[in-house]
Amino acid sequence: MTTPPPSPSSSTTDEPDNLDESPTAAPVEPDNVDNRRKRRLIIGGVAAAAVLLVVAACGAAVVGVVRIADAADAGGRVAGACEALEVRLNRLAPPGSTSGPRERAVAIRNENEAIRPFLDELRGDDDDDRLARRWTELVNARTTYADALDRQARNGAPAFFVAPDRGGVQRLAGRHHDCAASIRRLSAPDL
Repeated sequence: MTTPPPSPSSSTTDEPDNLDESPTAAPVEPDNVDNRRKRRLIIGGVAAAAVLLVVAACGAAVVGVVRIADAADAGGRVAGACEALEVRLNRLAPPGSTSGPRERAVAIRNENEAIRPFLDELRGDDDDDRLARRWTELVNARTTYADALDRQARNGAPAFFVAPDRGGVQRLAGRHHDCAASIRRLSAPDL
């Protein structure tokens, strides 16, 4: 059986009876709109945080590369300074080859003067400043020994060399492989 057609109403047949309702879209509730906004804000915040992390990682990588390049440059600079130090030391008579305490004190002071340009080369970089302090401690211990040798020459009081820190001298040799021979020579002025 067939259903009769709807009865005509006061409106035209092309217009729906209820203008507020759309047959394809569900009514929009205010809670759904707020939830969508919150989701968009959260997604935007996460995206901004991700961008910041990428920028920070790139910045850290650039800083790391610059530090490595500076260290390589400083290593080359220190290697050249070590070679120049060894040349200067080889031109001097070692303290152990002298005939008496006064001559040994002079030889030690001459070697200490040969170290000064090397120390000037090390100063300026924070890492090298720590090493320069260790070198300076070694020079100061040698100066103290030279002064003790002068006293020995005057009144016969025995002089002994006391290295500032044997581990520090070993760290110097480990850090400056090119200076290892010079460090061995300078850390034993009593030989």
